[in-house]
Order: sequence, then C-alpha cells, then structure tokens
Amino acid sequence: MKTVWKYLKDYQRAHFDWKVYLSIAVFLAICIALNYRYDFEDSVIDSYSGKPIKWVWMFLFQGGPFLTVCFILHAYNKSKEWLTSQNFWIKFLVGFGLLALDRSFYGFDFLRESLDRLEAPFIMRCINWSSSLILVVIPLLILYQFLEKDDVKNWYGLSWKKFDPKPYLFMLGIATIFLGIGSFTADIQNFYPKYNHSGASMFMRHTGTPEWATAAFFEFCYGTNFISVEMIFRGFMIFAFSRTLGSWAVLPMVASYAFLHFGKPMGETISSIFGGYVLGVISYNSRNVWGGIFIHLGVAWVMELFGWLQNLK
Repeated sequence: MKTVWKYLKDYQRAHFDWKVYLSIAVFLAICIALNYRYDFEDSVIDSYSGKPIKWVWMFLFQGGPFLTVCFILHAYNKSKEWLTSQNFWIKFLVGFGLLALDRSFYGFDFLRESLDRLEAPFIMRCINWSSSLILVVIPLLILYQFLEKDDVKNWYGLSWKKFDPKPYLFMLGIATIFLGIGSFTADIQNFYPKYNHSGASMFMRHTGTPEWATAAFFEFCYGTNFISVEMIFRGFMIFAFSRTLGSWAVLPMVASYAFLHFGKPMGETISSIFGGYVLGVISYNSRNVWGGIFIHLGVAWVMELFGWLQNLK
C-alpha cells in the first residue's frame, strides 16, 4: 500500500495546479449537470441505436472530453506538442474510432434471429458485455505492432512484469466497505445486480440450465467488459498518449472515462472521476493495468453481490 500512496503523492506534487484542476472540474461538473438534467446519452444518443450515425455521436461523445482537457493543458502551458503531433492524431482517430465502434456496434444483432425468443435476451446480453474484447482489445493489440514500433513491448499495460496484487487487495477491501454502505440507496438497488436485468430467468426456465451455471456465465461475460475498459482507458489512453502528453495523459483519460458512466447513476459517474484518476496514476507509474483490472473486476462483482443481497429483502 505504501507504493500506491507514493505514486499518488508524487503525482500530486508534480502535477497539481489549482487552475488546471479547477478548470477540468468545472468542465466535468457542467457536463454531468447537463447530461443528468436532459438525459442526453440515453434520450439523444441512444435514440440512434442500430444506425451508423451513432458511431459519429459516440466518437464525439468519448473523444470530445479527452480533447477538451488536452486544450486546457495547452492553455496553461502544461503540454503543447500534442497539437502538432501526427503521432497523437493518428492514435486519437484509431483509438476513439474503435471505442466509438464498440459503443455503437449492432452487427451482432443478426444472431438474434437464429435464437429462440426466450433465450435471445440473455445470450445477446452476454455477447454485448464481452464484445469489447473482439471490437477493441484485439484490434488494439494487433495495431500495437505498428503504432508502437519502438516501444518496450508492455502491450498498453498488459505486461505482467512487477505486478504485486497485495496493495490492490487492501484497496478493494476499503472500497467494499463504502460500496456496502452505498448499496442501501434506491439508485443502486434499482441498477444492480445486472444479472437480474439479463433475461436469465427466462433462459433458465426454457433451457433447464441450473442457476449457478447461468449466473457464473453471465458474470464471466460481464467481467470481461471491465478487462476491456481498463485496457482501453488505463492502458491505451495513458501509454499511447504519454508519448506526446507525458504524465499529463492521466487527466484527459479521466474526463473521457467519466463520460463512459453517463448512463449510470450520477453517484457512480462522480465517483468514476476519482476512481479513474487513482487508477490512472497507478497505471502510469506501475507501467501495467493489472492493478486496475483487479480492483475494477472486484468492485463490479462486489456490486453484483450487494445488489443481490439487497434484493433478497
């Protein structure tokens, strides 16, 4: 745990500038207020589901906050070279293009036609949760060979070198306490467990699959999504852009990560800013994303557990 605290203290000491942090905080506060006031993502962007134009919306939605923070850094003379860097713009178009594809893709819908109508909701939900591995992670790892020719091969943080799980076990334990307290709110109880909204009950009745197997399969697919999230946000967005943004790459990543949560309860979106910042600093300093994967997966499954326990009442 001392190592993690050192990462955070050193990063704060080197990067904290109240003007930069306040500007980013005001930007995110305005965006959060507008989104939850007008339900922008769910009511506007999601209305284009199943249409190619949604890719454009998602590209702007996820890439816009990233660039906004980059311009804030530029305005305060923290990082300027990215603006004229071909390397930066190629990676920006590739990375956020793939992320937008993942968040707008409807190509798997053809499978629904070949599935029984009582099984389809559950199967499609599992496919959608795990689709990021196919649409983003694998393409990024393939493109890594071309985008990072002179890199030391850390594969956007997926290298296992020097990974120590002990600090993250402690952090997960602390997070579990707060998650347990938060699980008593109606906002969280209505949203979790995701398993209850997956169509699993119809699937089990129709196929005769035991609930333990159905739940285990769903939670596995659900969990792969968080591996993808860590690789994209704490891996690609930090290690790919640190070549032009340096260690400041953590801050634009945090903004884009907050927008990823706009369809979730507001409390979760706000907490994602702080969580994304901590995990970003850890990832940058440890040079891998496995700590983030460990915590993110743990938090996701703990939320599922608490949601299930609350629904037993």
